[in-house]
Amino acid sequence: MRLSDVLEQINTVFIDTAPIIYYIEAHPLFGSLAKEIIDASQSGILKSYSSVVTLAEVLPKPIQTGKKELAIKFAEFLRNGKNLGLIEISADIAEKAGKLRGQYPGFKALDAIQISAALTVGVDAFVTNDNKLKQLKEIKVLVLSDYLS
Repeated sequence: MRLSDVLEQINTVFIDTAPIIYYIEAHPLFGSLAKEIIDASQSGILKSYSSVVTLAEVLPKPIQTGKKELAIKFAEFLRNGKNLGLIEISADIAEKAGKLRGQYPGFKALDAIQISAALTVGVDAFVTNDNKLKQLKEIKVLVLSDYLS
């Protein structure tokens, strides 16, 4: 199944950190897949979400490498992206993340927080490029590498 076919079947997505990076930096392998999701969101076909965790994860490398404009681009996109909601992390989300880590011991804390944020807003799918998250039963997980042609 193609990514476009899957996107036609859902209304809301949570976009994990890696796909945001792929989109903004036009990644040679995954950039077009990330763009397909962002384009669907910006055109109103999908409502998308990410969280403040994504903002914290995308900024260090551009700052470390002196790419201030790239850091600004990331922040602007996440804070003001069309049809993109940026979720704050609450105590309820953190608690849900802790419970998820108990169910899925291999999950990192930040992954569990991202997934908990996605579950809290009730999205149809979680978009990532992390294969280990496919074991999640609570939500449909779309791993970009599965959609390479």
